[in-house]
Amino acid sequence: MELTIAGVGARLGGRWVVDGVDATPPDGALTGLLGPNGAGKTTLLRLVAGILPPDAGAVLVPGDEAATARPQAAGSPATPEHVPVHMLDRRRRARRVALLEQESSATVPLTVREVVALGRIPFRTLWGSDPDDAAVDRALAAATAEHLADRAWSTLSGGERQRVHIARALAQQPELLLLDEPTNHLDVSAQLSLLAFVRDLGVTTVAALHDLNLAAAFCAHVLVLNHGRLVAAGPPAEVLTPELLREVYDVDAAVLTHPVTGRPVIALSDTGPDRSR
Repeated sequence: MELTIAGVGARLGGRWVVDGVDATPPDGALTGLLGPNGAGKTTLLRLVAGILPPDAGAVLVPGDEAATARPQAAGSPATPEHVPVHMLDRRRRARRVALLEQESSATVPLTVREVVALGRIPFRTLWGSDPDDAAVDRALAAATAEHLADRAWSTLSGGERQRVHIARALAQQPELLLLDEPTNHLDVSAQLSLLAFVRDLGVTTVAALHDLNLAAAFCAHVLVLNHGRLVAAGPPAEVLTPELLREVYDVDAAVLTHPVTGRPVIALSDTGPDRSR
């Protein structure tokens, strides 16, 4: 999906938590959304998903006949070809955009297949039938989770749950996939497996990530937020410099080159930032 974030901003509690962000994540690739705690990553994801209407600017996606026929607000940056995502009705938006928010610890008395089938709700008819009965099986297979289909959701490990969450999102057949800290609570192997899988989907994806080395290893593009503002955007090798890490994260680091992949590897100093520089 072609995605344009055009001067978008949101106020919460009387302050701008996202402030004038302009960005164009590349189509069909994994973009990492980076920044320290409180930088505005989760709020920006909710703006991009259309769940939170912006107080300034707009998140634009390609329109369709129903969306572009709808009158736009005065001053909207929409065109006949592009519309604000929050202006799409909920059902149409859910067919195009999937947001996986940070997982809660709650358990539900469902099987994995039933959890994945929740992603088909936007496609169900008035009589509750799904016009594409095979979509759940395809989503489970794409996420390599078909062997979990009959397991109880409550019995899954953290890594298995994340993979099933991805399958549920894929069952929506989204053009845009949004992930909020998808590697939280996963061991190293599960983190690598999950991000490699997401990277290779070929779906436009924006993922909020805390681990800079995971972002450097798997993302084609990164957006760096600080205090709600976009301070850098581009390929990881160009963006993740020692100067930026000092400015945004208040750490000293050396940025090395991985001997096999050629991607950046960030080696953090254990002495803290050097205030004399």
